[in-house]
Amino acid sequence: MASEAQVTHSKLDRQITQAEELQAAVTARDEVIAQREDTIGHREDQIIESDTIISQCNTVIEFLQEQAQDLTSELEDAYAYIEYLQEHPMPPDVPNQPAKNEEEDPEEIEGVSDLDSEHEGPEPEAQSNDLSFGSESSVGSLDDF
Repeated sequence: MASEAQVTHSKLDRQITQAEELQAAVTARDEVIAQREDTIGHREDQIIESDTIISQCNTVIEFLQEQAQDLTSELEDAYAYIEYLQEHPMPPDVPNQPAKNEEEDPEEIEGVSDLDSEHEGPEPEAQSNDLSFGSESSVGSLDDF
């Protein structure tokens, strides 16, 4: 029986060793699984952050697209206005001229009165009334000669 006991004891030792090895393998796999779960958790967090960033980018893209559409519309309006101006030229701008009542006094020239026009020269001096050529009082009278 002693040999049988030794054989059984050897078998039990091997089984215990196998069980310990299997336990070590299970523990090692559990550690790998735990590491992978941590990695998965980090990746899920990264995915959530990426989704948030993508959502923000999509919002910015939509805003920029609206701005681009607005600018395109303004550009089309500007082109239409340019075409209109090319088809219907406008008279050149004339500086504001003062109204007739607000007209500035022209620079006065010596010897020319305010009544003289700018375009006319000075009027000839009026003849004296002392001359009696053709006056009614001298018609038919020889006294004047």
